[in-house]
Amino acid sequence: MAQGLTDLSATLAMRLRDLARLTDRLDRLESGTGGWLSSQKDGDWKSAATDITLRALRAAADPINFSILTFLSAQPSAPFAELEKAVSLGRLALTERVNDLVQVGLAARNIDTDQVQGTAGGAALVGLINSIGQATAKRLQAEFQKNKLQTTNSELSDFEI
Repeated sequence: MAQGLTDLSATLAMRLRDLARLTDRLDRLESGTGGWLSSQKDGDWKSAATDITLRALRAAADPINFSILTFLSAQPSAPFAELEKAVSLGRLALTERVNDLVQVGLAARNIDTDQVQGTAGGAALVGLINSIGQATAKRLQAEFQKNKLQTTNSELSDFEI
């Protein structure tokens, strides 16, 4: 597995681990049994992994969220006010978007210092999306060049008598 995919899967796995621990703790507080975590089966973890992967992809696919992730992948940490300026969003709208990215492990936020950080998984997803975009543009350019060449050859054959 490429390093970017390894980083992304590790980020998502750690986020799921944290959510599972939190759910287990809540289960212990509510029911006192603490049986939720031990009752999980392989299929439950696979389903949860697929769900968080799709949620991360959906969050990153939003153009504004992607610009946030791109900004965060270029620097280790940024003040929230700097991120506001970089993506041209108001504080409330940006807070909601950052919270969405935090929920799936693509960003982190320290409220005490008002800093936002990208994660290795967020940077990996930006790299993956950029790689797909570059490969798509390259393929599209090659198709247009091929079609241009075919059109030019077709036009030349029209002039032959």
